[in-house]
Amino acid sequence: MRRRRLITAIFFLSFFLSLLSSADAFIICTSSRSANQHNHNNASPPSRCQATSLPDLNYGLSDKEFHTWLQSQVQTAPGRNTYASTYDDCLTAIVSWRKRYRGNPSLWKRIFKKDRVMKELIESAPVIEFVKCAIEHQEDDDDDDDANNKKFTIIDLCSGKGYLSMFLSEILPREKVHKFILVDKAWAIANKKTTTELKPHHMNWDHIYGTAVDTDGEEESSYFTTWPIPLYTSKQDLKDSCNQRQMTKHFFSKIDGPIIILAVHLCGTLSLKAIDMFNNNQEVKLFALKPCCLPQMVYANRGDVFRIGQHEFDARDVCSNGQFSKGNWNGPPRWHLQPRFDTWADNLFKGINVGGSSTLEQDGSEEDNGYRVSMSSHDGVKVKDDIVIQVDGGFQNTYIFAEREPITPAIWEN
Repeated sequence: MRRRRLITAIFFLSFFLSLLSSADAFIICTSSRSANQHNHNNASPPSRCQATSLPDLNYGLSDKEFHTWLQSQVQTAPGRNTYASTYDDCLTAIVSWRKRYRGNPSLWKRIFKKDRVMKELIESAPVIEFVKCAIEHQEDDDDDDDANNKKFTIIDLCSGKGYLSMFLSEILPREKVHKFILVDKAWAIANKKTTTELKPHHMNWDHIYGTAVDTDGEEESSYFTTWPIPLYTSKQDLKDSCNQRQMTKHFFSKIDGPIIILAVHLCGTLSLKAIDMFNNNQEVKLFALKPCCLPQMVYANRGDVFRIGQHEFDARDVCSNGQFSKGNWNGPPRWHLQPRFDTWADNLFKGINVGGSSTLEQDGSEEDNGYRVSMSSHDGVKVKDDIVIQVDGGFQNTYIFAEREPITPAIWEN
């Protein structure tokens, strides 16, 4: 009995001491924050406690200090030197986002999750560079009275919240880009008459359509009008053939001017759908694809044969068990999957129709970033690049780019 009482007493004493320790830590942390806020004009360095917190609108950093902090976060990022100007442009864009949402800290905290945004930047940098180069080197037609007919429309497939388009809206020249269309099945239908509120399964779009507030908390205009190049959302399920027909009817057949399709982080068979969309719509001038996960084993178990363009291949050669769930990989060791992923990427590349089928010229060359395969003919050019931006076990480093004639030499010379 005494032994039980002694154990109980020790337990409560340990618990009490831990509470005291937590309280001291809280007081020290709070005092440190207060002191730093008081001494902000003296540019005192942030405390250790502050350093573990994400800087945002409420932490007393100026926009210049925030930009400097962003630079420190990508200093050793993969591709930082190769895509230096693109990284610099994107960091400036993030500062612009911060300014846009000033006065709405809850929205800013939801949009700016550091690890997520940095991941998007690192993996999108080659695509952003591709689009920048393409837009920059498009010739202006001074004889065309309708300027919008020469402007690009950029369709961002499986956009998620739209970080890729958000970067590009801040970076690209607005005189050359008409609008972005962010396609994702998680959006609500963007109709003012029927969409009065978002359902729990809908992706929040307040960063696009929400009401802006000033620094005094007063409501102003919609965020929609604050983007340099407009962002529109479109609820579409790419795996639904009906949705694809609707996109052809309402997008590709009605858009004036050239179209760019961007398809980054497309999982499984969504990459096939993106390539079909490029192949089937001659209005699409440029295409960029970064495939992600492999197709699930259900296709292999059924004995499916995948067909894209003039190419077909056996699902058993590319399908695999395993998938990510809440950021965790459930499946076989990922490095086992690299040969299958390489086969998957090769077949996706072959399925893109531009370049023809009999007059292709293939050139494989080892470059600083990896292996490049290019094919070109009278109707266009396509390139498959191995650009190492995923490290620490990641292997999805394949980027596929294509352009219909007339080609833009500056893109492919790079």
